Amino acid sequence: MAEKSSFLDALRDEYETVQHFPDRNAVEDTAVIDARMRKSFKWFEKAITYLNAIKSPIKHRFDLGRGIVFEEPRFSRGVLGQHTLNVRGFNVVDEISLYYHVCASKPIAIEMSAVDAELARKDIEAANLTYDSRRVRDADGVVRRCVVTVTQEIPAAVFFRTDYRSGAVTVSLNNADRFDRVSLRLSSNAIKEQLLEDVVKFILGMDRSLLRYARLSGISGRPG
Repeated sequence: MAEKSSFLDALRDEYETVQHFPDRNAVEDTAVIDARMRKSFKWFEKAITYLNAIKSPIKHRFDLGRGIVFEEPRFSRGVLGQHTLNVRGFNVVDEISLYYHVCASKPIAIEMSAVDAELARKDIEAANLTYDSRRVRDADGVVRRCVVTVTQEIPAAVFFRTDYRSGAVTVSLNNADRFDRVSLRLSSNAIKEQLLEDVVKFILGMDRSLLRYARLSGISGRPG
């Protein structure tokens, strides 16, 4: 008996996703989807107001490698926004954006070889972190080591983007639980309060139920 190929199964799943065209009868009405997005915005608005005051601890490990680890991260501050789109003469909300900062207890300063410093620089820039690199000259005047200093703030974001034609919602998470970018795809009827709660719990590292809601539609691993 031939061994089942998980790789082929994954390709088949992706093929079926690409080939699938939405059943118009299964797509929620534009007004229904818009109402879900507007209600979600108001819910997030309250949640972010609370988090901005509480500064809740975040139970994720932010490790960029080469000793660059952010200690005791907390929710620092968040800003919520939305984008509207004109659909058949009506303004509907097609995107909700949450930009926030994760703040560690202190900046990170590490001395490393010049080669490692260059590799670290690429990872740091890919993660959109603010840093400084100071070259250290040996007694013979040659630069062999550098001191890399990274500020304690990590920029992170969550986006809800809605396709009103297909009824699909893409949830994108940047630096939410580690240094990466992940996208989840789900149906508009999944945009309920429980999902919103799970997004916030995921951000804070309290629960990973969010990942059970939808098909993983994209991922970019640790920068570099």
